[in-house]
Order: sequence, then C-alpha cells, then structure tokens
Amino acid sequence: MASQLEEERDVQVEKVKGGFGEFSVWVDDQKVIDVHRLWYPSVKKVVNQVKTLLAEPSV
Repeated sequence: MASQLEEERDVQVEKVKGGFGEFSVWVDDQKVIDVHRLWYPSVKKVVNQVKTLLAEPSV
C-alpha cells in the first residue's frame, strides 16, 4: 500500500511500527483505516480511500 501511495504526486508516506497485528492509516490528522489483526482491507480500497481524502479541498 505504501509503495502505491508513494507513486502519487505530492504524497509523503511515513511507515510507523505499531502493535502486534495493528494496521491503521492516517491522512494528516484523520484516521482513515483502523482494523484489528483478523481483518485487513484490500490494497485497492485503502489506496482509493486515501486518494479521495487527498482530493477533497482543505477547509
């Protein structure tokens, strides 16, 4: 997921080691994905969700 997002223009990806089985994605200060170790979303779903948030105008 990180490698696909890094290909986008003006996107900086920071990978941070979390707890066992933790997977969360933040865009600026907004948590986009927060799942437990038994279920992970598809790469496509996460990338699309991040792209959508990045396309929204800033308030």
